[in-house]
Amino acid sequence: MMKTTATLINSVKTLKIRSWCLVTSVSKNVNVLSRRDAHSTIDPKDFFQVPNYNKVMDSFWDPNGIFKALHSLNYIRLPFVRDGLVDIASGEKLSTCLKGKKILEVGYGAGLFSEGLAKYGAEVTGVDTCEKMFQMAVDHSSKNKRLANNKPTYLLTNIEDHSMSYPDTYDAVVVSEVIEHVAQKELFVECCVRATKPGGKLFFTTPSRTRFAQFTLIYGFENILKCYPKGAHLYYSFMTPDELKFMLETSRRLPCGGYKGLHL
Repeated sequence: MMKTTATLINSVKTLKIRSWCLVTSVSKNVNVLSRRDAHSTIDPKDFFQVPNYNKVMDSFWDPNGIFKALHSLNYIRLPFVRDGLVDIASGEKLSTCLKGKKILEVGYGAGLFSEGLAKYGAEVTGVDTCEKMFQMAVDHSSKNKRLANNKPTYLLTNIEDHSMSYPDTYDAVVVSEVIEHVAQKELFVECCVRATKPGGKLFFTTPSRTRFAQFTLIYGFENILKCYPKGAHLYYSFMTPDELKFMLETSRRLPCGGYKGLHL
C-alpha cells in the first residue's frame, strides 16, 4: 500500500494518500463550472448504496468489528493530514493544533475520520448522501464528550451541490476510502478541487489498482480477516496514482508538481 502527498507551486495543493495513491496540486485560476456531461457522482450499484449495506452499518463504531481496518487506518491518516497542514511545535497541545483550519470531509460515513480531525481542533464539515450514516454520525458526535465544544457539522448532500454553493472555502478537503466507490470520478475530483481554497490542500486515500492491493484488501481483509465487509471493493474500481494525477491536472488544465510518495 502506498500513501502519497504533494505540494504545488502557487496553487491548490492536492494530496493523495495510500498506495494506494499519490498526491498532486492544481491551480485554482480557471473556470469552476463542470465541463463534463455528468449528472451525479453516486454509483447506485456500489456496495454502500444498496440495501445489503444497512445490515453492517450498525457495527461501524465497533473497533473490533467488521470495519476494524478503517479504525486502524485512523492511526495513519489522522497524523498524515495533521502534519500536512501544520508543523507541531514542541509541547503544543494536539487538541488545538488544527484550530482555525476549515476542513471538508467528502463521504464521512459514520464520522470516524471527521471526529478525529475535530479532536485536533479543526472546524470540520462533512458531506454524505447516505441518510442512515448521517443519523449515525450526528448521534455519535453528540454523545462524544471530547467533542462537546467542537462537533463536526454533518450535511446530507453531495459534493457536486456543496462545491457549487461553497467554492474556494476550505483549507483542506479530505477524501478517504471514497473515490473507489463513486461514479464519474473526473467530475468528483473536479468538485473536490472547486471546494478547496487557493493554496489549500486536498488529501485522498484510496487503494491503488495493483494485484497486491487486490490480494490484501479484497482477499485478505474481506474474505480471511473479515475486518472489512465482503463485497465492499471491486478491483476494476481502483485507480492508479497516474490516473488520479491526470484527473487532478485536467480538472484545472494546469500542470501539477512536487510529488512524493509514502509506502505502507
